[in-house]
Amino acid sequence: MTRVPVLAICGSLRADSVHRGLLRAIERRSPGLQLFGEELVGQLPLFDPGLDTPDRLPTAARELRLLAEGCAAAIVASPEYVHAASGVTKNALDWIAGSTGLYGKPVLLLSASPGQTGGIRGLAALVPTLLALDATLVDPVTVSHAPARIRPDGEVTEVGLDLRLDIALEQLVAAIAVSAVAPPA
Repeated sequence: MTRVPVLAICGSLRADSVHRGLLRAIERRSPGLQLFGEELVGQLPLFDPGLDTPDRLPTAARELRLLAEGCAAAIVASPEYVHAASGVTKNALDWIAGSTGLYGKPVLLLSASPGQTGGIRGLAALVPTLLALDATLVDPVTVSHAPARIRPDGEVTEVGLDLRLDIALEQLVAAIAVSAVAPPA
């Protein structure tokens, strides 16, 4: 069975991040999807428009754009820092902006936090950027009180979150199917 390639962006560079755990939880739930690109995010330099030329584009940015263009969808797992998306997440999206990598593709946003809001403000800050990239947004998932509900290895320890991730995955897979048959604009 051929697996559908999906770009994975983890906006946290921490090895034990629950955002990395969210990506693992999604990947475990869907043997039909294969996540790529997560390791490139930490290799990206800070976005510099002066480097966004064919002869100066950093290797990691070139690879990220190629993966985005070759993937059927994207999943962005981003923490909220000071009521905004992480700089790591925004930097990755800024590098993708020089391509058509997310044009018309479904994007699932995920966030988790130890607090009450689950990182929703950080995800809200990403919406204008993703719409500018012509991405199609799938209902986001936020996880409040995350350390009690999901582990960094992706093991979900709460039934309600299990169900919510299953629903998000169903929506993402359905959106991939629709985008695969939609005529180009």
